[in-house]
Amino acid sequence: MSAQQMASKVEQSGDRRRFNAELLAILVVGGAVLASAFLGILLRPVGNLSAFWPANAVLLGLLVRFPRLARPGAWIAAAIAFVVADALTGSNWTKAVLLTFCNMVGAATAYMLMVRLPPKDRLLERPSSLVAIMLIVLAASTITSIFGGAVNVWLFHGDPARGFFIWLATELANYIVILPIVLTFPGPAALKRQLGGLARTPPKLSVAAPLVTYLICLAMVPVVGGPGALAFPVPSLLWCALTYGLAASALLTLSFAVWTLVILSMTTASLTHLTGLELVSLRLGVMLVALAPITVASAMAERNELLREATAARKAAENAMAARTLLLATMAHELRSPLTAIVGFSSMMAKEVFGPVGHPKYLDYAQSIELAGSHLSELVTDLLDTAKVEAGRIELTPAPVSSREMVEQSLRLVRGLAVEASVSLIMEPGDWPQVHADQRAVKQVLINLLSNAVKFSPPAGRVEVAAVSQDDRLVISVRDFGRGIAVEELAVIGRPFVQIGDAASRPQGSGLGLTLSQALIEQHGGRLRLESILGQGATARFDLPLIG
Repeated sequence: MSAQQMASKVEQSGDRRRFNAELLAILVVGGAVLASAFLGILLRPVGNLSAFWPANAVLLGLLVRFPRLARPGAWIAAAIAFVVADALTGSNWTKAVLLTFCNMVGAATAYMLMVRLPPKDRLLERPSSLVAIMLIVLAASTITSIFGGAVNVWLFHGDPARGFFIWLATELANYIVILPIVLTFPGPAALKRQLGGLARTPPKLSVAAPLVTYLICLAMVPVVGGPGALAFPVPSLLWCALTYGLAASALLTLSFAVWTLVILSMTTASLTHLTGLELVSLRLGVMLVALAPITVASAMAERNELLREATAARKAAENAMAARTLLLATMAHELRSPLTAIVGFSSMMAKEVFGPVGHPKYLDYAQSIELAGSHLSELVTDLLDTAKVEAGRIELTPAPVSSREMVEQSLRLVRGLAVEASVSLIMEPGDWPQVHADQRAVKQVLINLLSNAVKFSPPAGRVEVAAVSQDDRLVISVRDFGRGIAVEELAVIGRPFVQIGDAASRPQGSGLGLTLSQALIEQHGGRLRLESILGQGATARFDLPLIG
């Protein structure tokens, strides 16, 4: 096949697809508008404009929600459907064409304005969307009503002002009632999925209660009687809007409008002889009632969307945290074995276990290797313990233990560090009762806090450890008299890998000690708190459960 033939075949295929798309738009839009226009005309009171006119809203909603239907053929099919529906009900061609012109002008105006909105606003996915659509619908209804008022004089020999306001109230009410349904009603696949879910798990009474209440209130309207009774179902409509989705709320609002504007207006004696102004008020009242549940449902839809996004973000963060924890645990575990060998052999070399190493420089190097290896081993241990805490895999074995013994053992373990820094360690006298705690974990917390206090204390400084009983808890405090911690640093200290102070002056560390200590104390049902005044030192406090 030559290139020219292939190009011709591709062009024919494209023409066929465009023809099929145009035909589909004509059939769908034309059929929907014809059915809705015919319904509106059949429900029209004799000699008046339609009380219920869904055709304009159906046309606008279809073209906005499904842009592929917005083709020239669809607009022509809609116009023909308007004319045919009027003609089938006995109207002359002049009347049919004039009314069609008014309807098409309004729908086209609203369409040109709505397609400029963001996609979320077109589908009423946030409360502000309703404001934008209301303004657009108001503009379109006003233009339609201006032409409608003139046509009202010609066709019905009525007052143009009366025709304008009746037409405006009718257009607004029907747009507000019908348009949300067309814009939000679920597609076939989503509808099938929802119905399947209802068939598998029937709704609970708490879910069905708003709908049952609304139907009862709706049936009570003619019993109560009078135009004021039309507000009777409003609270239950709002309840439905809070419980169900936007599409379901829009459908229930439609049922209220049909019941009010059609059935009751034709069958209730108090509503069949309304004056023009009363008719306008009734339709505007229905519009305002329709706005309330749709606004509430729209706000609930946005809230639910934000909750879904927040849930997804939290899930992603949890997965990322789990991956980070696994990576830390794996790295720490893999690093520990070679570090043990490095520290052990360098320690043997530094102590010259098997004889002199020769040159004094080698001895110095061995001591440096041991020191650096020990420091790195401590960091790896902190990483591993932090990973275990975050993964919830650290196991504590609380038991009755002497708080005095724990503190004394911890002080002995950091005494070498204190001697090197020329810092005094002081354990305050007093009652040191037994606590219910994991001794190893609490000693790790104490060593972390004491080490930090020593590191940040000036030469010839002191670190004080004290305890006081409060209710059923023992509060242990570690206080230093160093430079203290700034207020802005207190807000972030304790986060993983966060270290305060400038890099040049602060002691070496991983920034994990306080994070790990907080987690270990929290597993004892307590809290680790830091207090400080810049230039006056810092105090760390944590509480443990006393033996009852």
